[in-house]
Amino acid sequence: MTLDQARFLCPSLRIIPPDGEAAQRAHISLEDLVRRFTPLWEPIGRGHFYLDLTGTTRLFGRAIDTAARMEREAVERWGLSGVGGVAVNKLVSHIAADAITKPPDLYDVTPGAEKKFLAPAPVAFLPALPYLSGGRTPEFLELLAELDLATLGKIAVTPPDHLNLVFGSRSKLMQQWAVGFDPTPVWPRSSRPSLEVSHTLNPDEVDDEALLAILYGMLERLCRQLRRSERLCRSIKLDLVQSDGWENSKRAVLERASHWECDIYPRLEPLFFRAFQRRVRIRKMALKAEALENSEKQLPLFPVEPSAESIRMQKLAAALDRVRSRYGEKAIEWGTT
Repeated sequence: MTLDQARFLCPSLRIIPPDGEAAQRAHISLEDLVRRFTPLWEPIGRGHFYLDLTGTTRLFGRAIDTAARMEREAVERWGLSGVGGVAVNKLVSHIAADAITKPPDLYDVTPGAEKKFLAPAPVAFLPALPYLSGGRTPEFLELLAELDLATLGKIAVTPPDHLNLVFGSRSKLMQQWAVGFDPTPVWPRSSRPSLEVSHTLNPDEVDDEALLAILYGMLERLCRQLRRSERLCRSIKLDLVQSDGWENSKRAVLERASHWECDIYPRLEPLFFRAFQRRVRIRKMALKAEALENSEKQLPLFPVEPSAESIRMQKLAAALDRVRSRYGEKAIEWGTT
């Protein structure tokens, strides 16, 4: 269960902060184990990985056998029991691993069985659902239940025009996920395209307004880097480190690729409040632009025209870029009235 659920059931619960250094040592050990079986692996959190086992059959056997061997070695060497999902892509393998309730265990979804496997799964199981606008909120899930769309199987068989009334521009993506389609490659850490900025607070801070002001400044720095490199980002990631060592990460997918603050901040502010649930002072924040692409890509046939307010904010950001490039980063700062 989540920490919030545990607190609700047991208000007097004593919470022990995690040992960050021990967790990092364990993660590095698991990286060494993973590296022996494939050069293509993507870390998605401490102790969590996506592995591309394509082409390793002659060396280690079937993918399910390789996963079982890795799991067995982790238990024997470090006493770390885990779960694994084996499938044709990251989406289905992630849900397969989540379907396991008691480690150690493995779930193998054979090629061609993705739609049947996903059909009874709740929509909330989608790993990328929180990154969409509207996300995994109670209101959104209640709406799906009322419309009898609470499972992926129901979404898969619903006509696209009907889904569009609920999801809008997200309907096509949701239906692709519901049948198990996910073209996302496994990104090795060294080749995953991203840009990152960070800020260490001194002293630690808990006030929302102060933290959001710092976060907006970080976003400006990140967007300037994107514009200078002529790149656009499709998703953002926020990492928080609190005074007691607790770390939390959240991601959000943008409606369209952008390098403008006015497009990204409406997704960043709710992302901050999702990540900052524990009212413990924050020591460090890191903001990362992910899924980068070149801004000179071919234009869409039916582009979405920005509003007059967006055009005004883009011109303002471009003007601030010119001033700061000539007179320094602190030549202009935001204030309050």
